[in-house]
Amino acid sequence: MDAIIYYSNTNESYNVAKYISLKNNYQLLNILKLDNYEFDNIYLIFPIHYQSIPIEIRNIIKKITAKKAVVILTYGKMSYGHVLNDVKKILNAKIVGAAYVPSKHTYIDSDTSFDLNKLDILIDKINNDKEIIIKKTKKNIFASILPIYRHKISVKIIKTDKCINCNMCNIICNKIENGIIIDKSCNRCLKCVNNCPYDALEYKLSSIMKRYLKKKKKNDFIIY
Repeated sequence: MDAIIYYSNTNESYNVAKYISLKNNYQLLNILKLDNYEFDNIYLIFPIHYQSIPIEIRNIIKKITAKKAVVILTYGKMSYGHVLNDVKKILNAKIVGAAYVPSKHTYIDSDTSFDLNKLDILIDKINNDKEIIIKKTKKNIFASILPIYRHKISVKIIKTDKCINCNMCNIICNKIENGIIIDKSCNRCLKCVNNCPYDALEYKLSSIMKRYLKKKKKNDFIIY
């Protein structure tokens, strides 16, 4: 079975996955809803969180077995760490293609999405037979230190008077209920904010986060 397996909170990675599926007709699968973990060829697509593999899917990736894989990672133009190397250590597949893709940053409203047409160069990578060599890139030594706590104090999710307690946010994400975060593992991905049908949720950034986001952006589209 061939498939495109994706994880996405803000639709940036989903849009990449959907674009590729339209090009090669592979089945499009949400990694959180997998009921089978054995494949022939796969594209594995997800965003980088805190210069790391998202906590929610690390253990799922360990379960996946495939003959060949192309791994495509989106990042918010700040830093991609060395996540491709981390994936290579836990994914049971021959990685024959990979890429870091600069995408719209979750906390920058004016940021732009990636030009999906540039992904065409990756479509045929799955036909390669030789495993690629992934150069280990730099990761900030502080990136993995209490990332959830750092985002908790840097990004506030605010329930406004538009909220009618429909609890649609809980259907979208079980870490929030009627506009109130109920799970301390919430990583402030803003999926709830972006998908509220009543625009009843807002977010506020700390001054430290605002300064961080003003740093010079990376726009590297790196292909292996």
